[in-house]
Amino acid sequence: MKYAQKLHEPTNENQNLLSISALFMGTFSIDWLLDLMAELKPSQILSQLEAAINDGLPVKKEPGHYCYADEKKRLEWIDQLSENKKKQLHIQIADILMRDLPDNGKKAYALAPHLIHIPNDLERCRYLIKAGDLHMRAFCTEDAFQCYRKVLEDLSNLDDEEGDRLYYETAVKYSKISTARHDTEKVLSIIKTAYARAQKRKNKGFQALLLMHRAKNEWLRSRYQSALKEFESGWALAKELNDPRILKAATTFSTFFLFWQGRFKDAVQIYEKSVADVEKYPRGGFPLLAVMTVGYCYAQIGQVTQGLGMLDAIRNQCLQKNDIHMASYTAANLGNILIEIGRIDEGIKFLKTSAKEARKAHNDWVLIMGKKVLAYAYYLRGENKQAVRYLSKFLRESRKVKTTVYLYPYLMELCLAMKIGDLPPIEGLSLEKMIQSTIRGKNIFLKGVAYRYEAILKKRTGEPNEKIIGSLKKSIKWLEESGQQIELSKTKIELARIYISMGKDEKAKDIIQLASKTLASVNEALIPDDLRAFIEDRLLGEKLLKEILNLGQEVVTIRDNRELIQHILSTLNRITGAERGGIFLWDETIDPPRLVVRGSKNLTSDQISDKCFASSMKLIEEVASSGKGRILSSRDEEKDEPSTADDIIFSRICVPMILRDKTVGVLYHDNRLLSSAFKASDVELLSYFAALAAFALDNASSYDEIKRLNQKLSEETRYYREEHLSTLHFEDIVGESSAIKNVLSKVDQVTGTDATVMITGETGAGKELVARAIHRHSGRKDQPFIRVHCSALPESLIPSELFGHEKGAFTGATQQRLGRFELADGGTLFLDEIGDLSLDIQVRLLRVLQSKEFERVGGSETLSSDFRLVVATNSYLEKKVKEQKFRADLYYRLAVFPIYVPPLRERKEDIPLLSHYFLQIYSQKRNKTFTKIPDSEMEKLFLYDWPGNVRELENIIERGIILNSGPIFRVPELGTVHQEFSQYDGNITLRENERRHIIQTLKKTGWKVRGRGGAAELLDLPPSTLAFRMKKLGIQRPKKASRQ
Repeated sequence: MKYAQKLHEPTNENQNLLSISALFMGTFSIDWLLDLMAELKPSQILSQLEAAINDGLPVKKEPGHYCYADEKKRLEWIDQLSENKKKQLHIQIADILMRDLPDNGKKAYALAPHLIHIPNDLERCRYLIKAGDLHMRAFCTEDAFQCYRKVLEDLSNLDDEEGDRLYYETAVKYSKISTARHDTEKVLSIIKTAYARAQKRKNKGFQALLLMHRAKNEWLRSRYQSALKEFESGWALAKELNDPRILKAATTFSTFFLFWQGRFKDAVQIYEKSVADVEKYPRGGFPLLAVMTVGYCYAQIGQVTQGLGMLDAIRNQCLQKNDIHMASYTAANLGNILIEIGRIDEGIKFLKTSAKEARKAHNDWVLIMGKKVLAYAYYLRGENKQAVRYLSKFLRESRKVKTTVYLYPYLMELCLAMKIGDLPPIEGLSLEKMIQSTIRGKNIFLKGVAYRYEAILKKRTGEPNEKIIGSLKKSIKWLEESGQQIELSKTKIELARIYISMGKDEKAKDIIQLASKTLASVNEALIPDDLRAFIEDRLLGEKLLKEILNLGQEVVTIRDNRELIQHILSTLNRITGAERGGIFLWDETIDPPRLVVRGSKNLTSDQISDKCFASSMKLIEEVASSGKGRILSSRDEEKDEPSTADDIIFSRICVPMILRDKTVGVLYHDNRLLSSAFKASDVELLSYFAALAAFALDNASSYDEIKRLNQKLSEETRYYREEHLSTLHFEDIVGESSAIKNVLSKVDQVTGTDATVMITGETGAGKELVARAIHRHSGRKDQPFIRVHCSALPESLIPSELFGHEKGAFTGATQQRLGRFELADGGTLFLDEIGDLSLDIQVRLLRVLQSKEFERVGGSETLSSDFRLVVATNSYLEKKVKEQKFRADLYYRLAVFPIYVPPLRERKEDIPLLSHYFLQIYSQKRNKTFTKIPDSEMEKLFLYDWPGNVRELENIIERGIILNSGPIFRVPELGTVHQEFSQYDGNITLRENERRHIIQTLKKTGWKVRGRGGAAELLDLPPSTLAFRMKKLGIQRPKKASRQ
């Protein structure tokens, strides 16, 4: 008998084993079953498993490991367990998995299905958060939601610093995906708690984010005043922090808030300031949902093909990545826009596709809002029963989650239909109440629509025309501010009807013609038949002339190349009705020259390189070669379902960009939604714009070159005021050892003073980091930090570098140059390797330190500089003083506050922290993933004596990342540069030691000095400094070694 037929025999041992093993979602081990069923012998468990395998229940994956192939049967076996038994088993299984699985993403995945059923401590909450994050990356939003929800539940009882941090971080993630998923009051309660915990820990960044999330949910509850207040507080805090990550999030929120307020023009403007020249699928820049919202906004402001194209492109990417959650948003927006422009049947298809995807992805917001749009669509199609059915569902479900905000005007139209008897009345819906609440609201788009419906009601009740006109003018005011074109045109048409009834036909005619221009550019069917007599063809020519004049005026004032390209493409998409556009220019730096995209609109770099774009690329190349514009059209049979493919381009147009009788590139536009989108006259029109664009881009490029040269000159004049920090990877010193804590304690003691600091320690120990830390935490932190590497400068150049020089002071002094003392005025001067200065320079330095006054080389003017001095050395200066190689008076002036930086071998307990820190830095730099340094590899690092100190450890970690593919880090061979040093005794001089060290490094790199893997990189020196040291130490390149 099959086990599936025995489901009602809970005492059967075989069933018990199957029910327990079914709790494992993936592969399970026989060892785990032995732990869970200790009352059975291994032979009994094996016997029962083999019998179950024969019946086709679990399957054997490998010796000792099994899994369920049939998910439905697995769930049936779980149902045989009582809830109490399930909870006990989840606890035991979680303990087993915590013990046995390696610490990686798979462990989090395996643990999550059990942790969501049991109470969890901090450690297990971290695994749940990790699992939620992994689910989000895999676009499994519902699974992520369950993980975050359970974490918040468990952390609500944990009151410590780490618990607070995890709570408010998770609350932000939860809020992002909870829209219409839970009662908004519940979400607000969580955000309120998270804000209090972030406030307690003084984390202002998360306070700002949480204020904005609170604003979003307040808006969904129609508490507009409160929402705006919360958002403004969050935005102010974000600007105060000036953290790029927080500001990016705030900018995204501002896009949503502008959309929620019906300010479509402003939302588009923010987006256009943020996009790159060549549009790409959003990654880490503008978030995907925000870009979708902007696509919808484009359609609202009259750029319908731009909006549809944008949404269609994003939808294709979502489907390719299996992001069904986001794909459902795009389908809903596409359906919504199509219904707005009168393409009802196509709109309904997209909305139904959206509903199917939203149901699958648990996207409740899209599911609920889609029902309202479908209700309106079916009403327009005359299917009133369907309209009422969907409207009732929408009202019931939106009230259930307490989401009362309405972003679309369809409810007012449906309420009007009830009022005039086209639809049966529905309890709770009143057009009058809806109009008044909308007018009181903060959405200016809906407010404009509400005033039109107010005018319609006034007209029905016979109120004077002046009052009706008053409401319509208010409608126009708000809709113009919003930027919404179709509803604005509808209001103007209502106003025209009033003027016709008053006998003011000419006034009505002007208004109708203006409104019809907008509607005709979208869908001529939107123009009322009874008003078509008022429309004249000459309007198209007037509109075109206005566009040409506007663009001509605007392009000569735009200096930024990126902004100029985007402006040209947006204008041409709008004029021609194109969906996508691109500017392709000849790149003369490539041999042979080829056309490359310089900017695009709705056309991504991935799409351009795809084989589906090959025919378009061929057209582009032919037009560029011939210098003649062309139109291409393709046709495809209409599909029953909306296509998700983007390889069908129905219409293409391409014209050359000619400058001074030379073709410099082409303008390309296409439309994947409409066939025969372009007319023959568009070639001539586009050719004019192409010539204008070529001239404007040439002007902008010239402006950029002038700007670049000015900037270069400015930087040379400023000299080293903005010293680059690119070679330093961290702002603070990493370490927890008592030795490094002692260093930090001394830094803390001295930062509040202007005392001179002497930092001693071996090369590579981190002396410069200590110097920068002193500066960064001092009162001079906003002033320059000027570094001088004394040993890297030839003695003859040191006076000029330190004191500056006048023009003509010596051969080659072609202009005045400021010295380091002068540049450090108000800030900190750091003299590295001070022990290498000659006695002559020491005398001059002592004079400056005593008076803070000096003269430039070749000058007579006495200058003063208020700087704080920090010096560093790897020499024993006391010994040099005794040997009279260093002035005693200078030494005692410098050694006011000495800080000794211990070598790495004296603080080996810091090696794990430093290793993981460098691992994170260079993993990101090399685009690799490393999750762990095994204990055996860490032991190698501990056993090594680190003659090169922290710098050598950093280089070892970087080398290991280059050599390994991950995810486990393996330590490369240690001491390769130092191995040959073991033969030398301790009597060699520091100079000879340095010489040998450089030679060994050069041998290791094959005498390569510059570039990646060169000796300069390994020694952490600028190539010019290494070349100087080689010359000073008499190191010559062997004749057989190639020059690099």
